[in-house]
Amino acid sequence: MNSEQQLILQIQNGDHDAFGMLVEDLLSSAQKTAYLVLRSRDLVEDAVQLALEDAYISIMRGKEINNFKPWFYRLVYNRSVDLYRKRSRQTYVPIEDSSEAEEKMKTESLHIQLMANENRNEMMSWLALIDENQRIPLLLYYYEDMSIKDISLALGENMNTVKSRLKRGKRKLAELMGKDKKFLTEAETYGIQ
Repeated sequence: MNSEQQLILQIQNGDHDAFGMLVEDLLSSAQKTAYLVLRSRDLVEDAVQLALEDAYISIMRGKEINNFKPWFYRLVYNRSVDLYRKRSRQTYVPIEDSSEAEEKMKTESLHIQLMANENRNEMMSWLALIDENQRIPLLLYYYEDMSIKDISLALGENMNTVKSRLKRGKRKLAELMGKDKKFLTEAETYGIQ
């Protein structure tokens, strides 16, 4: 029995701290995954919270979870898609017209601020330009160090589909970056091809 399974048993036996230990290392990645789907920092916390609630309820109901990490990422992805669909049916006031929204953006959580360094932000902006079905596997593979098998489990896709999406996503990123003069200058300067 692995440590995930032991923690799940402890949770089912009423140990509330065990749930925190189970999900603690996954929260940062879960937030990134949700952000790539939602592109809204406000909704990221909602999506992750919903996924955490669903995970806890599933564990307490005795759901058999063989590999928690990809299962949890799939849950985060599904809740993010749900919120995205819900949000797409709503109308919004532009941020420029809402002083409350501007203030909230200024006071974003410390955790999100720490995640945002220059290179990561630049790559995330590139990733945001490609199709979602290619973006999510790239994020999970390169930023979360998940195996293709784990990604296929998390997304509910065939392993060959994940491989194809990774390849197409990398090709699309290279194409987009190749059009950018700043990237071409860096590539010539540092020998990146």
